[in-house]
Amino acid sequence: MGIFDGIRRAFGDLSGKSDKELEDEYEALRQRYVSHGKLDNELQRIRNEMDRYNAEMVRRSNEAYARENPNPQRVHREHGWYLSKDD
Repeated sequence: MGIFDGIRRAFGDLSGKSDKELEDEYEALRQRYVSHGKLDNELQRIRNEMDRYNAEMVRRSNEAYARENPNPQRVHREHGWYLSKDD
């Protein structure tokens, strides 16, 4: 057990929760955030917690994509509709 395990436990480790649990708890936090009437420290705390949940969901999504596409092909596209079509 290292120092990071202690920090993870102190802030509430999200990696042990299922995707459904994360989504449900994030939605509950979002509802609290939207219904909160005034700007105060509680609103900022809710927002910080939402950011933690969002970061965990993005991390899981990126890991799933990396597993499904081990060698993704890069695609280069032109940038903008205004580029000339000199053929």
